[in-house]
Amino acid sequence: MPTQARCDRVPPASCDTWGVDLRALQEDDLPLDPRRWSRLEAGRWVSVRGGRPERFPMNGKALCLMTMDMFRAREPEHGLNIYQDFRRRLGKALALQELLEKLSK
Repeated sequence: MPTQARCDRVPPASCDTWGVDLRALQEDDLPLDPRRWSRLEAGRWVSVRGGRPERFPMNGKALCLMTMDMFRAREPEHGLNIYQDFRRRLGKALALQELLEKLSK
């Protein structure tokens, strides 16, 4: 699980490093890195996953601090799937960030 310090390191949405446009990696119209999601974007994402946005009145950084049990407590039926999707997206963003950091050295 990422630490708060890792949640603070966020790559730009469109990085020109090596001529790569990161928006091409997006799955939907949300920012690639879930740590950059606003409350509105986080709510929209929860809704698409079958959850109720009013149960997640927070931005992406706050979602970053939640455990699987917290997701399940807020949304018993869909909480596990919502949690797994968030962690997958966060892992993808962290891996991409680490790759870009290595390439820029």
